[in-house]
Amino acid sequence: MPISVTATEVARNFNGVMEKARAAGSVTVIKNSHPIAQIIPIDEVKEEQDMVKLAEEFMDEYDDMFVELAK
Repeated sequence: MPISVTATEVARNFNGVMEKARAAGSVTVIKNSHPIAQIIPIDEVKEEQDMVKLAEEFMDEYDDMFVELAK
């Protein structure tokens, strides 16, 4: 379930918002009825970076096969 908080709530209750982000996986910050930021626990970011690195390594390793398949 997506969680959103106002920018005012972030300013007033930063620690509480960080706990919400940790529990939910992310929190969207809203200002003037528009999303302006997303708070993501560093573990989530690290996992995503690891997946991107893995995908890049895979693409590099099999680059020649992709070239052949694209012909």
